[in-house]
Amino acid sequence: GKLIFSETEHNQKEKEEIVAKYHLGMIVDGEITGVVDFGAFMKIEEGLEGLIHISEMDWGLVDNPRKFFTVGDKVKAQIIEIKENKVSLSVKVLKENPWKGAEKKYKKDDTVRGAVIKFNKYGALASIEEGVAGLVHISEFGTEEKLRGTLELGKTYPFTITLFEPKEQRMTLSFAGEKK
Repeated sequence: GKLIFSETEHNQKEKEEIVAKYHLGMIVDGEITGVVDFGAFMKIEEGLEGLIHISEMDWGLVDNPRKFFTVGDKVKAQIIEIKENKVSLSVKVLKENPWKGAEKKYKKDDTVRGAVIKFNKYGALASIEEGVAGLVHISEFGTEEKLRGTLELGKTYPFTITLFEPKEQRMTLSFAGEKK
């Protein structure tokens, strides 16, 4: 004795028509409608929102999307994917890629100063400039305790670049300071 109505059919056609106006690479203006742990939602027009994934917010490490966006912010973004009427957006592609400049400044075996910005299961991530970071592998210290005992979050240390692939945005670093 229940009657169930569905608007999906009607909304789906309407959404397809809206999405059809947009294409990959298009730069759109919009407003942030929601911020979640994995990104931010941006209203492109009435009936169409896109997601700016946390990895597409900035070239640097983004731990908390709420530090970058708040609801109501006016934002310019580029469409990087349209799939099943879902639009993926990027803000970072509209900014200069810091790895391009890094390619001219650094090379393998250089000693650099880097700030520890994050620990993960592989080791520590050290930023040598805004948007350019390398991994200091845990194997260099033997245990996570020794790694965390030597390197402190937010502190700057000397490192040697052991692998540098700017086109792939990959760098590994070796701790060049005194191990505890």
